[in-house]
Amino acid sequence: MRLKIIAGNVVAVLVVGLVSFFVVRSQIESAVTKEIDARIDSDNALFAITWRLSGIEFLDHVRDRARNRSVRGVFAALDESSRRRRAFEAADQVAAWFQDPARGRGSLPDIVVITDETGKVVARNQDINRLYGQSLVKQVPALSAALKEGRPQHDVWMHADENKLLQIAVAPIHSQRGGVVGVLLVGYDLSNGMARAESKVLGRDVAILTEEKVYSSSLSAPLAAKMQKQLYGESESSTRSALGGGSSGRWSAAFGGQEYVGVTSSLPMTPSAKVAYVVLANKTRKMELADVSMVILLLMAVGVLGVVLYGFMIGTGLLRPLEEIEEGVLAVINGRTDLRLDVESAEFGGLAYRINQLINVFTGVSETDEDGVSSGGEWAGMPGGAGGEAPAAAASSAGGSDVIEDANLAAQLASEPEDAYQTRVYQEYVSAKQSVGEDVSGISQDRFIKRLERNAQGLAQKHGCRMVRFQVQAQGKQVVLRPVLIR
Repeated sequence: MRLKIIAGNVVAVLVVGLVSFFVVRSQIESAVTKEIDARIDSDNALFAITWRLSGIEFLDHVRDRARNRSVRGVFAALDESSRRRRAFEAADQVAAWFQDPARGRGSLPDIVVITDETGKVVARNQDINRLYGQSLVKQVPALSAALKEGRPQHDVWMHADENKLLQIAVAPIHSQRGGVVGVLLVGYDLSNGMARAESKVLGRDVAILTEEKVYSSSLSAPLAAKMQKQLYGESESSTRSALGGGSSGRWSAAFGGQEYVGVTSSLPMTPSAKVAYVVLANKTRKMELADVSMVILLLMAVGVLGVVLYGFMIGTGLLRPLEEIEEGVLAVINGRTDLRLDVESAEFGGLAYRINQLINVFTGVSETDEDGVSSGGEWAGMPGGAGGEAPAAAASSAGGSDVIEDANLAAQLASEPEDAYQTRVYQEYVSAKQSVGEDVSGISQDRFIKRLERNAQGLAQKHGCRMVRFQVQAQGKQVVLRPVLIR
């Protein structure tokens, strides 16, 4: 029985807990998936917008520096040596201007170059001799366009000498008469640092792609290597589409033990090179939100433990009195007719009491009825229950009978109104019972008075008197009703 109680409750807790866990987890996962799918396209568009805005700002800064007196003064030098020196100093000044956080981009450019009107390098920052005399017209189409069109250009440049993919802005340098005498080129490496900075703005991982590889990303080096294998392997068609100027649309892939959702698109404002970018959402990391549902499993485990402990306590509390009752009844069956059940249980105390009454009936021993009134000693000298003879043990030592024959007492009781008499006897009886520590909650006044009247009639017939009334007396710890004969 104990196991049935525990098992039933455990099954109920497990069913409710597991159903709640799977429902809540599936709802969270569904919500996270919808959120990722809804945001990844907008995040991709947002990167393109921020790239364009930063490119336009970059162009404005380079145009402004190209108009600076020190830059324009390069071409006022009297000889080639002086021009190179001025170009080198001007390039370093431009680099320092961009490094100032209050202006420019707040970081040192990777390259600052000043060329003449043919596209040949006059000087660059950091090293006056590097690139000197080298023509950049073929390497940097944006430089050629700036010389021809006389307006700033934005592009990217794979600088083979330094193996860097540079974001560049090229602005023409005008003479005092308005003619183009050269260009100012400023370039920043599209490095991992740049990708991480963009990632912080978007809240997504970002990568820059060339035709051959993942050039930079906000991911760790091992993850970037695995992403490259994915993008140029299984997802190569999407990558080639983006490098060709299009967009891959949303795709999913797993690498490095993580599941990602991404969009690959062509990098804006890069007309001369095939460069793309990827915006990635780490779906696995987002799905960690669903782990809050594990709290349900934890609470379920606590609930199961609580049910087991509570069920054991309740089951033990129910089984122990039943086992005591079973052992007691078996002892009575085996001949222990003097044994009475004494069970301290609110649930089974009533059952034990009724079994004791049943034993008394079959063994001929007086027992207490449901009103707490004994059919023997408490109704001293009265017929038992239904008008029979009172048991011999109830006889008084004074006169051989428990009846009272006292003319004065009889006259006093006879003069008392019936209702007042019955109420008084009931109250005295209950008070006497309480004084000896007995429970009187089961003694109702109506049933007590009916029993009183029935026994009074039986005694009046037996003794041939006009009426019988009772007097409450306490004998030790037993309360009895002594009949007073009124003739």
